[in-house]
Amino acid sequence: MPTIIATPGAANANSYLTLAEAQAYFDARLPLAGWDDADDQSVLVIMATRVLEMMFVGHRRLDRGKDGDFYITTPKWTGAPSTTTQRLAWPRTGMLDRNGNAIAVDVVPQDLKDATAELAGQLGNADRTLDNDVIVQGLTSIKAESVALAFKDMIEPRVLPDAVWNLMPDSWYTDELIEPAFPAQFDVL
Repeated sequence: MPTIIATPGAANANSYLTLAEAQAYFDARLPLAGWDDADDQSVLVIMATRVLEMMFVGHRRLDRGKDGDFYITTPKWTGAPSTTTQRLAWPRTGMLDRNGNAIAVDVVPQDLKDATAELAGQLGNADRTLDNDVIVQGLTSIKAESVALAFKDMIEPRVLPDAVWNLMPDSWYTDELIEPAFPAQFDVL
């Protein structure tokens, strides 16, 4: 069982919340088998923190579609880390809660703790971080006698469920950005 280190701003922190805080979230939530039946809830809390850390760093990737190539830049946290020595992205400066009040630069806000706990429970149900088999295999259709299935051209895995997104204020992160790989200035007239 790994040790959870949830000290805000710590250089060795590995979680946004303690196991007790996660359990308090689930005590006030409808039962979720992924949490209640987990062998090691601390692993779920640490992994949920890692996923949130990875999801909001503004990764940029090239996507080659049938209608042309474009770049997708994933969301990233707004504001800035409170210190240069902290391991995790939170706590942050310049952040506001849902009501527009400033969040102290030395705390991880309750909404983020709740989102982390929710994601931990969801990860206990299924590993949402695995590659999407349809994308990896390039599967576009299946046919067996009179039964046929066809998938969308682009199916993206949803690592963060809506329940997690809805717990975090929109002002905490940027929107996903989609832009052409070859801007119009390079088009031949």
